[in-house]
Amino acid sequence: MGHTGWLGISIMVFALLGTAPAPAADKMPAAGSVSFLSGGVGIDSEQQIKAREKEFNLKLVFTLVEGNYLADVGVRVTDSAEKTVIEHVAEGPFFLAKLPPGPYTVTATYNGKTQTRKVKVGDRLHTEYLRWASAPGRDVTLPSQSREAAVSTAPRPSPGSTPSAKTGLPFLAGGVGEDAESRLEASQKNFNLKLVFTLVEGNYLADVDVTIQDTAGNTVLEHHVPGPFLLAELPAGTYAVTATYDGKARSRKVRVGNRLSTEYFRWPSDPNTDFTVTRETAARK
Repeated sequence: MGHTGWLGISIMVFALLGTAPAPAADKMPAAGSVSFLSGGVGIDSEQQIKAREKEFNLKLVFTLVEGNYLADVGVRVTDSAEKTVIEHVAEGPFFLAKLPPGPYTVTATYNGKTQTRKVKVGDRLHTEYLRWASAPGRDVTLPSQSREAAVSTAPRPSPGSTPSAKTGLPFLAGGVGEDAESRLEASQKNFNLKLVFTLVEGNYLADVDVTIQDTAGNTVLEHHVPGPFLLAELPAGTYAVTATYDGKARSRKVRVGNRLSTEYFRWPSDPNTDFTVTRETAARK
């Protein structure tokens, strides 16, 4: 096993146990006025980076599909003129950058496998999750009972629900991987609204921004969903739900009561970035 493989395993095990050393998350200069930082190995370092998020407008999070945090990810950011503004090897699962507003191309490479995203950044923090399939011969993955927690970014005060930061309404979000999806489905009976995010071809989507407002226009839930499902428990009534994926928003009115109501939000695929399911695969779903 090579040096990089052992480092990847060490990073993930330390992150799970919370015992890794926590180096200071120091801002580093890049091209021009661009600044960035990376890290997040261990609880202290992760908290340091999260405390500084307000200083930046782009956040990248690197994980395995199972939810494990990754390090040693090569990051390259180019502007609309294809000029490289950042080139760096991220020292942990989080990467923050302060960029002039505009469109950029983010290229992230882990273990020789590259992902590319088109992003548009402005004044507010924009978050992108980049996930890689695990290699059984190299990666130590999370046990099944931990996967659901790994794909939801909000803390949970009690099993089965997360309170909305705005209203305290309980919700669950995630569903990346079969175990996490099964756990969410098993919890459906505790909620009365379910949102499912897919491409038109049927592929599940992640990284969808959701806003739910009541009839008075008050925001009762706002969350960046790291998986294809969101479950919420809302007071009976009518709500406006807006889901945004890759800059494209879908809005609709929904009415919820005592029984679970399910809404599917679908987006057309982008041939340049999306891998779609085949007709045979879709038929089996």
